[in-house]
Amino acid sequence: MKAKLPEEEQAQFVIAALDDLFLMCNKDLPEWEPGQSPVNELDLYLTSLRENQLKSIRAAATKLRAECTSVEEALNELDSFRSQIRAVAVEPQNSFPDVVIWMLCADKRIAYYRIPAYEVLYCKNDDFRGKFCGKVQNVLFKPPSVKQNEENRLEIPALVRLTVWLGHEKDESEWLRMQREGSLSVLAETYENEWYFVKWMKSGPGRPAWSDASGRVEILKDKLTPPAGWKWERDWFVSPELSLFYDKDAGHSEFLEDVYVNETRMPGGAWQDAKVKYTDVKGDPCSEFENIKPPEGWRWKDEWKVDFNRPCDEEGWEYTVEASMGGYVPTEKMFHMCRRRRYIRPRVLISATSPIDETKKMPEEITDPEQCWEYAIGFGQKFHANKRPVDLVRRRRWQRKLLPTKPGAPCFFNMTEKAGDNKALLAAPRMVLMYDKPRRWQLRAYVFQARDLLAGDQTGLSDPYARVIFHTRSGVTERIDKTLCPTWDQTLIFDSVEAFSDPKSLADNPPPVVVEIFDYDQLGEDEFLGRAVVQPMVKLSPTEKRRPVLQWHSITKGSKEGGELLAAFELFLLTGEPLPPTPSKRGADIFVVPDGVKPVLQRTGIEILSWGVRNMQAFQLMSVTSPSVEFEIGGHLATTDIIANTKRNPNFQETLLFMDVMLPKETLYLPPMNIRIRDHRQFGRKPMVGLHVIKCLDDYRTEPINEEYDAFANFPALLNAHSAQRPVGSAPRGTTAVLNMRMKIDLSQVDEDIDWWSKYYASTGDLSKCRKYVDMGYDTMKVYTTSLESAESFHGFNDFCDTFGFVRGKNLDDEEGNIVGEFKGSFRIYPLPDDFGAPMPLRQLGKGRMDSSPVDCTVRLYVIKSFDLQPNDPSGLADPYVEIELGKRKMDSKDKYIPNTLNPVFGQIFELKCILPIDKDLYIRVKDYDFLSSDDVIGETVIDLENRYLSKFNARVGLPQSYYVEGPNQWRDVQKPKEILADFCSKNFLPEPRFEGADCLRLGAKTFYLDSFEPTRKSNPHFGPEDERLALHVLNCLPLVKEHVETRPLYSPLQPGIEQGKLQCWVDIFPCLAGTLPPPTDVRPREPKKYELRVIVWNTKDVVLEETSITGEQMSDIYVRGWLAGLDEKQETDVHYRSLDGVGNFNWRFKFPMDYLPAENVMVVKKKEHFWSLDATEQCIPPNLVVQIWDNDKFSADDFLGTLELNLSSMPAPKKKSRQCGVEQLPAYGKSVKMINLFDCKRAYGYWPCINDEKPDGERLTGKVEMELELLTVEEAQLRPAGFGQDEPNENPHLEPPKRPETSFLWFTSPWKTFKHIVWKNYKWYILGAFLVVIFGLLLAMFIYAVPGLAARKVMGV
Repeated sequence: MKAKLPEEEQAQFVIAALDDLFLMCNKDLPEWEPGQSPVNELDLYLTSLRENQLKSIRAAATKLRAECTSVEEALNELDSFRSQIRAVAVEPQNSFPDVVIWMLCADKRIAYYRIPAYEVLYCKNDDFRGKFCGKVQNVLFKPPSVKQNEENRLEIPALVRLTVWLGHEKDESEWLRMQREGSLSVLAETYENEWYFVKWMKSGPGRPAWSDASGRVEILKDKLTPPAGWKWERDWFVSPELSLFYDKDAGHSEFLEDVYVNETRMPGGAWQDAKVKYTDVKGDPCSEFENIKPPEGWRWKDEWKVDFNRPCDEEGWEYTVEASMGGYVPTEKMFHMCRRRRYIRPRVLISATSPIDETKKMPEEITDPEQCWEYAIGFGQKFHANKRPVDLVRRRRWQRKLLPTKPGAPCFFNMTEKAGDNKALLAAPRMVLMYDKPRRWQLRAYVFQARDLLAGDQTGLSDPYARVIFHTRSGVTERIDKTLCPTWDQTLIFDSVEAFSDPKSLADNPPPVVVEIFDYDQLGEDEFLGRAVVQPMVKLSPTEKRRPVLQWHSITKGSKEGGELLAAFELFLLTGEPLPPTPSKRGADIFVVPDGVKPVLQRTGIEILSWGVRNMQAFQLMSVTSPSVEFEIGGHLATTDIIANTKRNPNFQETLLFMDVMLPKETLYLPPMNIRIRDHRQFGRKPMVGLHVIKCLDDYRTEPINEEYDAFANFPALLNAHSAQRPVGSAPRGTTAVLNMRMKIDLSQVDEDIDWWSKYYASTGDLSKCRKYVDMGYDTMKVYTTSLESAESFHGFNDFCDTFGFVRGKNLDDEEGNIVGEFKGSFRIYPLPDDFGAPMPLRQLGKGRMDSSPVDCTVRLYVIKSFDLQPNDPSGLADPYVEIELGKRKMDSKDKYIPNTLNPVFGQIFELKCILPIDKDLYIRVKDYDFLSSDDVIGETVIDLENRYLSKFNARVGLPQSYYVEGPNQWRDVQKPKEILADFCSKNFLPEPRFEGADCLRLGAKTFYLDSFEPTRKSNPHFGPEDERLALHVLNCLPLVKEHVETRPLYSPLQPGIEQGKLQCWVDIFPCLAGTLPPPTDVRPREPKKYELRVIVWNTKDVVLEETSITGEQMSDIYVRGWLAGLDEKQETDVHYRSLDGVGNFNWRFKFPMDYLPAENVMVVKKKEHFWSLDATEQCIPPNLVVQIWDNDKFSADDFLGTLELNLSSMPAPKKKSRQCGVEQLPAYGKSVKMINLFDCKRAYGYWPCINDEKPDGERLTGKVEMELELLTVEEAQLRPAGFGQDEPNENPHLEPPKRPETSFLWFTSPWKTFKHIVWKNYKWYILGAFLVVIFGLLLAMFIYAVPGLAARKVMGV
């Protein structure tokens, strides 16, 4: 896709990838084999998961292959499949350690590479074998740790080409079978060590005379015996290290020769030539630099000169106390007695294709072992081939070849660390691959260009050159000064590169080419900018027809992206056949990229809109006030005029530039556009103060436009709205139709309660808050869930011009950003005719070009609401308000902060004056009000007003769906629809609109009729003229900004990137010269209306009797409690005591004041959450009236009997008679329940049921209450006063005391009534019987008492 291949070719690649995926997913997973770890439960679950996942991927891939409609969709799905496979491929029980390869130097670990074991694990089944098992790999070693001073270098310790095989010992034969390159040789090895004390001696401190390379293990050559199963093939022989025989210029096509001139002096004396005047860097004597001749095949590139690119004084000298001690410094002191100066002279190969002898000539057989000593100052130091005066030790390596006599026998020697030590050690011999002869190759590196490199200088630029490294060879390109997008157009040729691998194996996995980019510095070391690792194209025969293709390769610097490199690499096997001809030269030494590889050029036109610069920061402590901008692409340069003063007008006077250049035909190879800004200062100084690089210009590629260009193709919705003829049944209408209609329609039909919020809720789908608005058929608007510029159809409002950030200085990792300004402009790139005499295409950026002078504007910001704000108070809430900043002006609504909420409804309008583009950024902040401390910023958002003002999408004021001249949807733009349409057509190559009558519009050959847009539109007295309505309908078919509310994310400066909530708003921009501003839209939050709810509880009936008196009677002491849900105030009637039949009489009045929003059917409640709260919290809750029946108890808690909850805006209608009242009257228990709205009917009277949900279904009805509900406005309540209960003023209506039965009383306050109605009524016969019994008992007692006396008297005759 990046190469812009035809869709058919891209589809073929996608289909092939899907087929390969399907075949791979059809393969069975490996099964358990004997000898492996037992299968556990996790293994079974993981196997099942993998099988199901593969099955799902197969099904999805099959469906995708059959139903996919675009390549991009298929690539996204393939990427998803790859992620799924990688997720299940990870082994959660992987206990096998990784393979770690260490590079050692004098027992120090200097580099390593880690290979996961599963990548090299052997299995007999090829499908389950590690992907690198037994295969050649090219690995880049890593340092064990990165030192702080080496972070900018990020060198590669080593690039190693290796083969790793990991498997069971029983499968070792498979490893030997897979090893096809070279012959494996096993060599015993020992080092002969000597020390220099007057002469060379075998004995010395710290190391035996014969040892291994480390010197810890003694290995005596004469006493070493082969292991069991092995034998000696030949005698011991000296085998020197090959690295000692490499010349210092081996592998280089350019080399820097250097000689040091040394001088000495006595303390306080004059400088004179040293005893050894000419030395190398190590102090060894060398020839005088004038007498040094270049080696054979080389030539001098320049003359000898002093090297000042190092720490030295003005003459190039560096000083020290003693030359043998080193420690040179650039400053001369009195105690310095030695100094030196470095002379350098570069030399290059006479021909890049001439063979390079990388090593000194070595005899095939060493005849004199004395030639093979390695010398060093001490053991543990680096050894070298030639002896120096300071060398005190030497060594040479002896080897002897071993042959196996028994297959599979281990090859380890039993050794001891020191003589006489009984501790045995196992020493492994050296195993090497022996090749008969090396293969010779030629690499051609086609380095064309790079883009978006890192800045290496403080100017924000670099002086880059590329170093190409392959195998043992390297070369550099020429240096390009002061650019981040260099075009080298250079071919580097590495000839006679020796490699010992098999050609076919090397072709399958060739060694990588490493390209390192450096920034040249005159002083100090060149700075490393990044590295690219590329695989070359291998040709085993020079006659192959494949041709290398330039491709972009990523450049990285550690974990940081460092740009891209456009290059190709071609590797030829030298078989004696003639190679392709070498490319032509540029100058004497530089080969250019050949025509077959270099991109094809074509004549290209580049239109540049240079609008202006913004937010320029100071440079060298001075403001950037007079800048100009340079545009450079492919070596061509265009420059703008100079801005006189950015503080007065940051735009350019001449905004259009045109470049006629030769550029690559393919978009992939387009060079980047370099945008540089220079500030014009006094004394002719023009410092570069910023740079921006557009590395991909594909977004600005267009087709050329000629006179026959049809702009309607860009607006398909406009073509669909076109009508070839007038709709049937319609006739031309005059412009007075609407006026006549207004005279016939009664304006009272329009609902006065409709406001802007009705339109908002209708647009969000919350119809419960805007039912009347919807019934009237009014228009809706677009409510975006993102910011307006983030909407997909508007492209960030960068259609007129884009914003490019200027950078300055180095790209350092610890910087938060180095943006120092912005450039606003745009580009159009299209091909031009090859014939210079052919007519040129039409200019695309010049059509409808706006004036670049500053514009006075009025900005109206409508802040609607916020939601999901981050809390800033300990209570978990916030007290938000809005602050806006535009230029130097600030406005806020601090005095109208909304307390204790995270979802505030602001409904505020801010109107400010500004000058565009000077005051282009509108900052909107939501802040948290604090009583004692400073207010905190919850979050902020920034709106670029200039982009909206300049955009072709007409983002100044959103277009409504219909044109109204008054009413809730009144037109709110200064320009009328006809003016907007004419302006749009002039800027977008559309014909001028012409009206034929009021209801017919022609755009060229396209005709539009009003009846086509309004076939069934309801008449409305607020409609505007027909021609304006028709123009608006046509505008709505165009990709313009419609009437909207945008939702912008809020971000905190303290937590960038973390969203702190969202803000809904919109902005209107009015040029002051356009005319009188229309009145602003009223978006104030809906204010609740004050009502008073009066509830008269007349009676209750059929109340359950849940208490039993001492006389055994069922009774209840009934009272009624009522309140509005959400309000703490609860009111109660008096108590109807001793209700024996469930009847309660009250004649009691409740009064509840309330704030109600009729449009939203909610009640607004404001109350403090805590007694220490400063402000009341506002809540919107349903207007629910709760009425409950209770049983009064004096010595225990009252008993709950039943409840009734009524939503005043939708409540069940009451019943006129109590026998009609039941549970089915409530919506939760009945069907087809008649509902009423008390806010409409104002009064309701009758019976409602009270229920108890805790009781069984048949016993839920616990009573019936007879009530009268009356809803009054505050004004009506003042005209008709009434008191609580039966208090004065007891009017409207007058409530008489209830007529309760005589049995209704409180027993301990009325003793007589208690005796009469309780005791006597229930126990009168018991009382009478007891009384008679008592009388009879008294009489009997008196009789018994009197009988003996009377009897005695009678006997005695008294």
